Amino acid sequence: MGILTSTVSKDIKRIEYMIKRYKEIKKNLPKGTISPKKIGNQTYHYLKYRDGNKIISDYIHKEDFDNLTEMIDHRKHCEIMIRSLKTELENAKKLLKQNK
Repeated sequence: MGILTSTVSKDIKRIEYMIKRYKEIKKNLPKGTISPKKIGNQTYHYLKYRDGNKIISDYIHKEDFDNLTEMIDHRKHCEIMIRSLKTELENAKKLLKQNK
């Protein structure tokens, strides 16, 4: 096995591990988006997400807003990283196939 093949094989294992870790993290984070709604002079925030064909809208208490916003942002980051890593994995597998 050549150095390039060995390195790419190790990188594939690393990428697969990272995808798995990001998926584990993502499944423990809330899904959906935060949507503001103005009623009178007050603005209320709701977490909106899909449950099958239904769109669920849950009220977010003011004390939970910052924490929930951070969690939603972290989930989006995980989704972006998973997509990026999947592309990287495809490219690594193509490179490995070409060098065999």
